[in-house]
Amino acid sequence: MEAQSKRRIVDAHNICMTARKTGMSTSRSRTSCSKPLLKITRRLPKRYLFEDYVDGIVWHEFIANDSVREVNWAQRLAERLPVPMAIVELVDFLAPDLKSRLDAYAQHANVVAVREHLGWDANNSQRCMAKRGNLLTDASWRQGVRLLRNYRFKCSLEEFSPQLPDLLTVIRQNPETGFTIAVMGWPTTVDDGEFERWKRSLKEIARSENVRLTISALECVFGVEWQMAQARCWIDAAMELFGTERVMFGSHRPISKLARNVLHPYAVYEEMIRGLPEGERDAVFRANAARWFWEGLDRGKVRVPESA
Repeated sequence: MEAQSKRRIVDAHNICMTARKTGMSTSRSRTSCSKPLLKITRRLPKRYLFEDYVDGIVWHEFIANDSVREVNWAQRLAERLPVPMAIVELVDFLAPDLKSRLDAYAQHANVVAVREHLGWDANNSQRCMAKRGNLLTDASWRQGVRLLRNYRFKCSLEEFSPQLPDLLTVIRQNPETGFTIAVMGWPTTVDDGEFERWKRSLKEIARSENVRLTISALECVFGVEWQMAQARCWIDAAMELFGTERVMFGSHRPISKLARNVLHPYAVYEEMIRGLPEGERDAVFRANAARWFWEGLDRGKVRVPESA
């Protein structure tokens, strides 16, 4: 399908790589996907940012060790790209320099959110992405999250589904902060029992109006051989729980290129929600992300997508 015939999107989960452009040192230990990810950096989709159906991208950090230097690079990139770009940068809510880091991020007009990798699978050491598995219940860590009430930033937390009940407490303690749940709440397995547990947890979280859910990185949830039939019931449940006004689609490029059966995630998303009214389809593909990430930014300094 030619780019001109595709629907307009704001990509809610896109990863721009920095190592080749800046010479920054990178971390190979943040995720078990690191080695294959680094192998594909030579064939990143350079044209993606410039295709005429992309109304905006939400850029997420991934591999630079120096996140302050990385955000400096990302801000310069955002200022020269032909499409609006919002920046979600890494944070450590236990770090002694947390406030100074947030202050540094606040100097950049396009930084809209911060996030921390909290995923912890006690049964698989390669899926332990945090310092330890109990951060969501740690009093000092929670105090760090409360600092966000003094900033414009939303908070994106990446955790596995068994951690969702602890995340619920954090969300309820911070009603003035907007939370984005990444990777659809990242189910640890995809069997029927986990599906029911995942639904129960997300149902409670969905009661909080300060939460949005991103559907992306399905190759990480279902594996690189994933197909539409595996994901359909999960996406249907997410839509039912949060409503089409609080769900956003993301490509997770370039990591999504590791998938062998799904070359274009947005084509699969389109097929899975074909039965929805056009206004609701436009919301999950474009309008929700435009409003959630760009709303309230200084339009004199930042280009924004339509509907923001």
